[in-house]
Amino acid sequence: MHAVGIIAEYNPFHNGHAYHLSCAKRLSGCTHAIVAMSGSFVQRGDTAAFDKFARARWALCHGADLVLELPTAFACASAERFARGGVALLAGTGLICALAFGAEHADLALLSSMAFSSAGGTDSDVPERRIAFYLKQGLSFPAARARAYTEIAPDAGNAEAFASPNNILAIEYLRALASIAPDISPIAVPRTGAAHDAPCASAKTGFASASALREAAERCDMLLLRNAAPAQVAAEIEAAVMALHAPKNAARLSDAILYALRRDTRTTLASLPDVSEGLENVLYEKARSCTDYPAFLAAVKTKRYTLARLRRIAMHALLGVDKAFVARHPAPRYLRVLGVRRDALALLSALSECASLPVVAGYQDYAALNGMAKEQFDLDLFAGELSSMAAPAPEAASSEFSRPLLIV
Repeated sequence: MHAVGIIAEYNPFHNGHAYHLSCAKRLSGCTHAIVAMSGSFVQRGDTAAFDKFARARWALCHGADLVLELPTAFACASAERFARGGVALLAGTGLICALAFGAEHADLALLSSMAFSSAGGTDSDVPERRIAFYLKQGLSFPAARARAYTEIAPDAGNAEAFASPNNILAIEYLRALASIAPDISPIAVPRTGAAHDAPCASAKTGFASASALREAAERCDMLLLRNAAPAQVAAEIEAAVMALHAPKNAARLSDAILYALRRDTRTTLASLPDVSEGLENVLYEKARSCTDYPAFLAAVKTKRYTLARLRRIAMHALLGVDKAFVARHPAPRYLRVLGVRRDALALLSALSECASLPVVAGYQDYAALNGMAKEQFDLDLFAGELSSMAAPAPEAASSEFSRPLLIV
């Protein structure tokens, strides 16, 4: 049994995601889709706005057949680590023949020219060196990255557009596939509708970015949700918003984040992932002069350091993740099953036979994990407990295994 793999956040699930799942199956020729989905924290350095089991259910109801959790150690990380974690997780199932990802430029040849620079091979140092050069010239990080990619692939055209978040992830997926799972074929699906992280969208188009839908949920704009998300998803989001269960937001953890940052010494701050070049000194000072998390981010942000990077640093301080932890966990160590379609239960049997990683579907599977795998899983448990405090009305921490396996 073979399936197409997808790496996603579904934060929340919308019509564009349903379209992507449909295209992934059609273009790959696979009858099943396995999704590696972020859990309680996401790549942009924030809590997931909606419960991971709800997001898994939405995916299973609209095209996915099996949803696995991408561990927090990779879900809340740089684009490179996010991609490598997702690819390694899917490769660990032993069932994936293709990886389908969205891109504004769905030209694999062009994406590959970006991924594998003129230096050849899978070395990503060339664009990184050029980015560093342009940062020193005073360009913002996005502009420096766009300029570097223009040099690597002059045929890319609009470099600013090519350096969009989805294209950057597409490039990282290609690099990860080449080094981790060369037998898995890449499939680039052209994005339709609103761009990634677009701040707003028209309800008339039927498509909106996940960012626009999160903002709509924050202001209780149910019209956009009803038009840009499947009816079941929109109804469940509306119910969660009315009950003050969602959307979750790390800004509601402001006191806890400032506590974590003020607790750390300059040396400890320097040990956080993504902290370099003396940034720990700025973090140390601003954590003490600012009185809330949004003010801290505004005070630290510069052209060189994007908000997403700074948010991830803050989340790592909160979660207790340092560079040593990252080094100990270069890849996922288990397959956490969040849910499966009833008509695809054979995938679970195939998983138990083909997977190179232990499958965790319940507490007994978790209890059987070895020390390093348990350390990685315990971070997921802690992340879930923290995210419960980020709801509009903070919730009690629920047990990860208090509910039965989700079968749709």
